[in-house]
Amino acid sequence: MSLASPSATPQLRRYIAAFKERGNHIKSSKYLNALTSGDFAREDFVEAQVHMRTAVANFSRPMALLLSRLPNVSDRLPLLENVIDEHGNGRPGEAHDNAFCLLLERLGAPRARVEKCRPWPEILAFNTSLAGTACFESVHFAMAVFGMIEDLFGTIALITGESIVKHGWLARDQMVHYPLHSTLDNKHADDFYRFLDDAYESDPKLARDIEQGLALGAHLIMNLFDDLYRARHRRAN
Repeated sequence: MSLASPSATPQLRRYIAAFKERGNHIKSSKYLNALTSGDFAREDFVEAQVHMRTAVANFSRPMALLLSRLPNVSDRLPLLENVIDEHGNGRPGEAHDNAFCLLLERLGAPRARVEKCRPWPEILAFNTSLAGTACFESVHFAMAVFGMIEDLFGTIALITGESIVKHGWLARDQMVHYPLHSTLDNKHADDFYRFLDDAYESDPKLARDIEQGLALGAHLIMNLFDDLYRARHRRAN
């Protein structure tokens, strides 16, 4: 719990808190509700996760594009650290893509199956949206998109990891990937938001861009998971 008074909280953070409460994104997610309730069959969950791997492997690439557009070194550094985190901080075996593949293997999807997967169009749409946002939208809009994705994914990761253990699909000591993201992504989201704080308070036009970016970020990440749930029975692609 923060000890700061409400007036000391940056305006953007108050807006984000209200936006998430109003949007009710986590509680209204079909994917998460099915996963927590037990209505998501293990084999369907694993199939969706196999396709999710392409999004996990891709995420650092549009983020790298975005950081290249930031003119100041001090602004680039937090995103660079994020990209390096995605690559295991220089240790390939700990790269997020490899950790996710290990999780899939433990869930019963061997690496050969994962490598042969042709990702569903829902995954490709998510990846393409991030690339377009990073390249062609305003920097503040794009930073807001990525910040909200990191923000909400931290909670998604926590619920997903806990659900895997609760359903007995893996023991807690076998869990990888999701426990890390349930904490790390909160820091990453804060890095994006800190870049936006001053602009949000000082420039009404930038504030509108930021608010639209936050809305798109929430739309992209929550729709991605609900799309995965709707496609869960799909096998041949």
